[in-house]
Amino acid sequence: MSAKVAGRCPMGCGETLFLGAGGYVTCSLDVCPRPDAATDILADGEAHHIVKIETKAFAVQHPLRERLDGELFDCSLHGWLTALSGPPKVLGTYRVRTPITARPNWSAAIWEATP
Repeated sequence: MSAKVAGRCPMGCGETLFLGAGGYVTCSLDVCPRPDAATDILADGEAHHIVKIETKAFAVQHPLRERLDGELFDCSLHGWLTALSGPPKVLGTYRVRTPITARPNWSAAIWEATP
């Protein structure tokens, strides 16, 4: 029998996770729309913000760590971008690297273009 994993299925199935073959965290509910969702989320190694700058808007994909302690609701990068009078870079998608600190300096962040 596979070991039960503490936590909840990210698809909303409840406390249904177990450790499957090869160490994959899997949902045991037979109607789960994506039983491998927990494994895929844990495998996502992106530790930085991804920002998509469009003509009249921007979108931010936040790193998973911001879900801890409610930090996502007060993302300082989102606030910094909103306060700007225009886009900080040309249109495109960027990985925004800055040291992980309590109050990062977004104006000094490294903006790397991503495909």
